[in-house]
Amino acid sequence: MFSYHLSELPNRELSESEVLVRVHYSSLNYKDILSCQGNPAVTRRFPHTPGLDAGGVVERSNSSKFKAGDKVAVFCTPMGMNHSGGLAEYITVPEQWLVKVPDQISLMQVMVFGTAGYTSTLAVEEIIKHTPPGGSVLVTGASGGVGSISAILLNKLGFKVTASVSREQGEAFVKSFGIKDVIKTNSLLGKGSHNLLPQKWDAIVDVAGGEVLSALLKQVKEEGLVIATGLAAGTHFSSTVLPFILRGITLKGINAEGSSTEKKSDFLHKLASEWNCDELSTVYRLVQFKDVCEAIRAYESHQIFGRVVVNMEGNYYE
Repeated sequence: MFSYHLSELPNRELSESEVLVRVHYSSLNYKDILSCQGNPAVTRRFPHTPGLDAGGVVERSNSSKFKAGDKVAVFCTPMGMNHSGGLAEYITVPEQWLVKVPDQISLMQVMVFGTAGYTSTLAVEEIIKHTPPGGSVLVTGASGGVGSISAILLNKLGFKVTASVSREQGEAFVKSFGIKDVIKTNSLLGKGSHNLLPQKWDAIVDVAGGEVLSALLKQVKEEGLVIATGLAAGTHFSSTVLPFILRGITLKGINAEGSSTEKKSDFLHKLASEWNCDELSTVYRLVQFKDVCEAIRAYESHQIFGRVVVNMEGNYYE
């Protein structure tokens, strides 16, 4: 493999409102793994550079909003799917994909959150609007990226958090950041074909979908809220109208990619203040770019918990 300095590469002119960013950190998300597996629902054109997230510094700019030296991040955009992604030394992106990063936080901290963490905060904001502090909240898939950050933030904000995990080692990981009530995901499914099951939680953050979501709708308390954030257990679920008309529950989805730049900017300022907590330092693994393939294989074999942050600052090749 060969490595080149930016000055040695062809000097392509930036199009209108386009920005060239030197990437310092990226991260791995569920969609990145699907892209690497050749999933056509995520990426259809190959060869392809994955990476939904990137944090770096503007190198050149053809935008009035950004100048060379600005600290910026990209998350929750089409980048990394059918557009070259953030697992690169440099990225060229339209200005509307970029968010300025406050001085109070580092690029690595932003990538600890990334797309998964931003999705978590949108779910947590919905819980806050609906459920008073002290309420009972279930978080499924709590050993993954979205679930672990959701559980940490909800616990910090004073909710009674129950975390569900499907992997044996997941329980120890979740308990390491302060969640005491941990259950196995299979225990949520219930038995038989009952339309309603005993009421257990005021609110739920679900990353699973599929059969798990079907079961959860039967168990949320009266006037409870279920937030759907993912599809780890499948895209299809079944339900009757009974939880909705007899218990008045609400099912709400999170569309993180549909967020405005202003909303993302607010998120970064919260990350620099009230969202920041010590437990977040336990939820990620930092890997070098040259070790990304190994990290992806570990991800596929379910050996990784929480988030994976990728250091793109040098050490690119073995």
